[in-house]
Amino acid sequence: MEYHSGKASRPVRKKRKSTKIRIVVLILVILVACGLAAFGFPERIKGIPEGWTRIRNLFSFIVLDRKPHFYAVVLEKNGRDYRLTSRDIFEVSYRDEFVIKEISTDVLFGGGVTADIEGIGGKDDFRKLIKGIDLVDKAVLTGRNGSRKNKQGGFSLQITYRGDPIAAIPIQVQITPQDWLRYARSSGNQRVQIEYLKRAIAMNREDTNVRRMLASTYLHAGMTSEAIAQYQEILILKPNDPVILAELAKCYLKSGQYEDVIRITARAVKANPQDDAALADMALAWSRMGDWKKAITSYQASLKIRPDNPVAIFKLAEAYEKTDQLAKAVEQYRIVLEKVPKADHVAAALASLSLKMGNFDESIRWHREVLKRQPKNAAVYANLGLSHGGKGQVREEIENYVKAIELDPRDPIVRFNLAAAYEKAKKEPEAVREYQKVLELKPNDQEALERLAALHFKAKRFSEAIPLYETAVKTNPKKAAIHTRLGFAYAVLKKPAQSAENYEKAIRYGAKDPQIWKDLALAYAQMGKKRESIAMYEKIAAANPTTDVLNILADAYMKERQYDKAIRVYQKLIDLNPKKAEGYASIAYAYGLKGDLDRQIEYYRMSLKLDSEDGDVYENLGAAYEKKGLFQEALKAYTTAYELNPDSTRAARRIPQMKIRIMQQKNQ
Repeated sequence: MEYHSGKASRPVRKKRKSTKIRIVVLILVILVACGLAAFGFPERIKGIPEGWTRIRNLFSFIVLDRKPHFYAVVLEKNGRDYRLTSRDIFEVSYRDEFVIKEISTDVLFGGGVTADIEGIGGKDDFRKLIKGIDLVDKAVLTGRNGSRKNKQGGFSLQITYRGDPIAAIPIQVQITPQDWLRYARSSGNQRVQIEYLKRAIAMNREDTNVRRMLASTYLHAGMTSEAIAQYQEILILKPNDPVILAELAKCYLKSGQYEDVIRITARAVKANPQDDAALADMALAWSRMGDWKKAITSYQASLKIRPDNPVAIFKLAEAYEKTDQLAKAVEQYRIVLEKVPKADHVAAALASLSLKMGNFDESIRWHREVLKRQPKNAAVYANLGLSHGGKGQVREEIENYVKAIELDPRDPIVRFNLAAAYEKAKKEPEAVREYQKVLELKPNDQEALERLAALHFKAKRFSEAIPLYETAVKTNPKKAAIHTRLGFAYAVLKKPAQSAENYEKAIRYGAKDPQIWKDLALAYAQMGKKRESIAMYEKIAAANPTTDVLNILADAYMKERQYDKAIRVYQKLIDLNPKKAEGYASIAYAYGLKGDLDRQIEYYRMSLKLDSEDGDVYENLGAAYEKKGLFQEALKAYTTAYELNPDSTRAARRIPQMKIRIMQQKNQ
């Protein structure tokens, strides 16, 4: 029997009734049921057996107080009526709208019978407008879409009587690719968008528009390889689509696959020879690969198609700059500024290029133009400092560096340049301070270490210079100049071992200054390493036999009593300076120590021929004559020595002695 739900519920029957009342009610029910079956619903009863089933069910519900049976519902969907039983499945898409119009059960007048669309609406959805899009949304959010077997987790239309379920009609929610696309567009979460788009593609794998959306979403999410894979799938379906080729090229650019960019853009240009953007991307790929010549060719080809493209013109200018075609680069930068006067980055590039070319006036002009719109740009002030420095305007150079540091106090490069400017201005304390700040920001800055150490070295603050040089040499252990300065500083501080060690390294790493060898020889001598000291002097003498070196070497030989070697060195000195008396006197002294009095006398006399005023030589000659027993000659030499130097006690003492010896010789 069919009734309309929504009526007031009838009171609960008492379970115990008298037999008489039950019989009367039974008779009435049978009569009413038969009447209804015969006249009320002939189109809904499929023959006599079904009619008797309904009568039996009604009897069971009313008399035996059992659950009512459900037979069917009538729904109007999109203007058309549908009759559904519990054996049917109700299909719904996001475009559908429907209303439950009738519910057929054993309950007379439908009291207590409700219909509930699971998961949406209220507790009773009878005669209420239901939209399919709400079910679709629910299905997407919960991951359900119903099934023909009404598996657990699907949607259903629940029929209840006084809160107890009596039937359920499965609802199959139809989710289309358009649904997933709609959800993807409405979501702000890229991961969710990707999942929705993948589901849409799974339902229609040849939908290139959805694939393109997915590829673009992958790209924006940073999933470049996945984006590339999608674009490649699209190209299988649309091999020469210029838009897809261009977007794939951008993916390759982002992932650094520049050879693939060139390959794909070549395909795009072949498909569309007027594709200036593809040529520009090709040029960018060539530039990233360092082939600036091909980059220039591609940019030029792009600009032939679209000559007013400021981005391509700017990139062409950069390419010219990279290939040292600076005049052409300037020309292109100017063209961009004519088209886009407020392009500060172009003005900055032109300013930097002018600085690079040594056009300091132009550099100053363009940097000031940038400062008009970017008054707090520290880099511009720094470049202005460099420009003024190039013109020799040290005061302006320092002023601009100071402004740059006020805006960015932690820039070690600008601080270094400021320190160097202070050096040029002879402001050593300020230079020292700035170099120290550079090292606070960048402790291992090699150049700052060396420059600060050099300032201390120049001021003879060797204790401050040494630790800086020691730090610097750790980074550059083969720099001979640092070892040379360390050797000198340690020598001044009377640390010959450290001095010798650094001089050795300086020589090992290519130092050519003979003074280093001399200083090393001296350090060896101070360490008591006489043999090493002499060996070093010998090397020096062999390489560069100067008077100074030969004298030092000869003195070393004399101290070591190596008289023959000393004599050879003195002979070299005589050969170098045959007109100097000192060489002859020195070799004479060596011969005397060796015991060769004749050669000693000979060389003293040769010395006196060049310098007859040397009292010491006369005195030494007198001693040589005395040893040889030539007392008369000795007296004469001593007398001359005394006359030249009356303070000579030796000569004064030996004169009377020689007179006595002469008398003794005569008496004999």
